Amino acid sequence: MFYARVRHPANPQVKRVGDTDGLFFQRCAWCGTTTFRRLLCPVCRSSDLTPARSAGEGTVLPRRAVTPGTEDLWPVRMTEGFVVRCRVEGPLHAIRPGVRVRLCAPDSENARTDDRVDRLVPVVRLCDAVPLDGWI
Repeated sequence: MFYARVRHPANPQVKRVGDTDGLFFQRCAWCGTTTFRRLLCPVCRSSDLTPARSAGEGTVLPRRAVTPGTEDLWPVRMTEGFVVRCRVEGPLHAIRPGVRVRLCAPDSENARTDDRVDRLVPVVRLCDAVPLDGWI
């Protein structure tokens, strides 16, 4: 999967991922496919991608492989249809596939030492409390 960081200083609608105003994704003007941080549409290869603001809610998906440095990142399918890797805040027993999450601002007390990573990774929080199921 190819990710590219594109800056649009002339377009005030495009924000960084870490901004508290919301999460911005791209929608293809030709086929309507939603995507996150792409140069071309993954379906029709059009470069006519327009920015749009996400509602900020989604569902945690299963992880395929965990690489060093990404232990706390989970793929989240947002309600608009695109998938983004997010840092999930909440109790460890509650973070699992299928749990509903909502975009939030990162806690200053739980912030990482590497500020560059925090600015590039969206932070989500669990919507509902998940009871401890006894398997831990």
